[in-house]
Amino acid sequence: MTQKDLLESVLAEIKHIKTHMPNGELKQLAQDFEKVKEDLSDLKLKLLNPENGVIVNTNKNTAFRRAQEDRRREYEGYITELTDLKSWKAGVNRALWIIFGIMSAIVIRMLMMHADKIQ
Repeated sequence: MTQKDLLESVLAEIKHIKTHMPNGELKQLAQDFEKVKEDLSDLKLKLLNPENGVIVNTNKNTAFRRAQEDRRREYEGYITELTDLKSWKAGVNRALWIIFGIMSAIVIRMLMMHADKIQ
């Protein structure tokens, strides 16, 4: 069955309903359609309300999650920077201890040489 055949059969059924349906049932159908229309209007309002509609809240949630992800990336950058800084500090600390050891050895050597000359 093609789409054209299907549309023709639907139109034939609608014509049959219009000719054979009592007037009271048509009024009931019209009222039901009005209720459906009101429900759709309410649904549309809940979805598209610019103050607190579902779409607005979804967009707010998405923006919040993106901001949270940005903060997480920034935090990870700080963690990496802190790790690098600790590594650099440890290297400088070792170098200072080596320099301090060498200076202490030089001072002790000078005192020993000076002590030999005094005796």
